[in-house]
Amino acid sequence: MSRQDKLDPPTIDRGFRGAPEEHALEVDLRLKLSETAGLQVDLPRARARRRPTKSELSRLACRIYDARRARDKLLDKALFGEPAWDILLALYCLPARGEMLRSTALAYASNLSCTTGLRWECILAERGWIERGPKELPLRKQFFRLTAHGRFQIEQYLSRIYLAQTPVPPFPERAGG
Repeated sequence: MSRQDKLDPPTIDRGFRGAPEEHALEVDLRLKLSETAGLQVDLPRARARRRPTKSELSRLACRIYDARRARDKLLDKALFGEPAWDILLALYCLPARGEMLRSTALAYASNLSCTTGLRWECILAERGWIERGPKELPLRKQFFRLTAHGRFQIEQYLSRIYLAQTPVPPFPERAGG
């Protein structure tokens, strides 16, 4: 008989040691961990349940627009230039506030020079994001607005931002955020 035949088989540790109360505590802990894992799996589904309303998206766009204008006042705006985004944000949120924008007003609202604003207005119009009208008026009197394509794209983006920052039940909203 070899020495290997005399070895005792290893014992299997099931993880339960101590008094029955400790066993119950460990089982409860494992169940809570399973429940938490289940909530994390359900989280994306819960977020997908309801799309934000147009009003919610408009408020979000206005908050982003206002934050960008405040940033331009405090920091060197040349470092943070995104003229196309500023124009699109202005055309999304300012008409909701009752402001219709011609070329000069749109450049001013986007914190751009008139020449830079005009150049970006042409680019965005060529790409089908914005349009001007009514066509019967002279160019300097026509207003700008988002096209259906432009509005759809902006709302898709804003919806993603909105859903990323909205707390999902059963989690309470964080204090101060």
